[in-house]
Parts: sequence; structure tokens; C-alpha cells
Amino acid sequence: MNVTVYCGSSMGDSPAFAEAARKLGEWIAQEGHSLVYGGSAVGLMGIVAGAALEGGAHVTGVEPRFFLESPIPQHELPTLIPVDTMSERKAKMIELGDAFVALPGGIGTLEEITEIISRIRLRLTTAPCIFLNINGFYDTFQAFFDELLAARFVDAYEHDAIRFCPTVDDAIRELAGWHVDQDAHDHPNRYFA
Repeated sequence: MNVTVYCGSSMGDSPAFAEAARKLGEWIAQEGHSLVYGGSAVGLMGIVAGAALEGGAHVTGVEPRFFLESPIPQHELPTLIPVDTMSERKAKMIELGDAFVALPGGIGTLEEITEIISRIRLRLTTAPCIFLNINGFYDTFQAFFDELLAARFVDAYEHDAIRFCPTVDDAIRELAGWHVDQDAHDHPNRYFA
């Protein structure tokens, strides 16, 4: 399974965020899964990728060329896919992913994972969409999502499809039962209409 992970390029204000990133990367490697992420070796992105690499997982970074040409630190990755724009990066990470997890992060992280929510709403994917709600980081977003349901801007299907997991172990339990549809995986546009 290719696990696409969205997360901050900074560390955030809690050591628990880094610990969750490390534990998720280790689990991806231990279970023989692959990591897809936004490239670079900084912040939580660097921690999840570093842990996955150390455990022997295949790691694919998708990174805009303007980041690659900057002094941002990089891991030595088995696969690095350079793209021209942030939109191309997002599309490629979706194309490659079988499951989607958001660790704590900023506006970019939220923008990326909400694309997955939109695809679930439009029935373009049934892939897992998990918010790692470490230390209640996503509590406000979860409450807003509940408000969207109450106001009938989302329906029960998509509301129930999104998981808010307070620990990595909870996220692992959600992912452990997921089996990739290989036929769907063989079609690169499986998340698009």
C-alpha cells in the first residue's frame, strides 16, 4: 500500500508531533508499505520520511523544482519526482496514494487533505482519509466538519468516511484493515472522473 502523508515542513510546538511522525514512518516500513510525501528533509516531513527510510521502506518524494533548487535539506530518496507547480505535486501525490494521512501541519497540509475529502464527497475515491489528531490538533477542524453535517453541507457518507485518530495506533488500526483494489491501482486516473 502506498501511504500518502501530508504534514508540516516545520516541527510544530509539541514533541508529540515528531514522535507521531516517527512512529508512522516506522510502521509504514515494518508493514512493507511505501511512503509518498512532499519531499525534503525538514520538519515533520523529514521525520516521517527518515523513519520510513531507516526501516527500509520505499519512499517517493514529490517536490517542486523551485524547492529542489533552493537550499532546503533533502533526503537521499529511492524515488524523487520533480514537478513544476504545487498543483502538479498535489495531483501526483493523489495519483500515487492508496491511503491518505494528515499529521499536524499548516495551510498546505490542510489544503492537500481537504482535496481528498472533496474526492470522497464526489465519490471519486474510497481511499482512507485520516487526520492524526495528536494532542487535539485537529479538534477545531473536526468540530467544523460536524457543523457542516448539521448544516447539511456534507452528508453522512462523507462525514463518516473521514477519520480523526488521536493516536498513531488508532490510525494504524484504521489502515490495517484496508486492502488496495489492485485493478483500480493499475489505472493511474482512478481518483479522477
